[in-house]
Amino acid sequence: FVVSGGGSFTGDLIAFASDIRLKTDIQPLTSALDKTLSLNGFTYKFNETGGDLGFDTDITYAGVSAQEVQSVLPEAVRPAPVDDKYITVQYEKLVPLLIEAIKELNAKVEDLEQKLSDK
Repeated sequence: FVVSGGGSFTGDLIAFASDIRLKTDIQPLTSALDKTLSLNGFTYKFNETGGDLGFDTDITYAGVSAQEVQSVLPEAVRPAPVDDKYITVQYEKLVPLLIEAIKELNAKVEDLEQKLSDK
């Protein structure tokens, strides 16, 4: 179902299953740091078309481009509920990419620290 204008919940929202016992064909995310670095975060307001679809054009939001996300992690993009000719990001599905990017960045930092301590 679609809620226009937002919504609130008093309990936890559980929308998916994360249990490893329910998964098969598990593949690691590769080049996560490069993929993350290709994305841009920004603030924006909805344009007139967005307003016609029911979005408030006076509010400033923070987000990313679904097209950019689709190019690096298509699994995190779905048709928009307001009109399936548009696409939207499932932000929670960006978390695994960010986790792997942090791990790649940490490995680079540890390598640099090791090189510094070897001198």
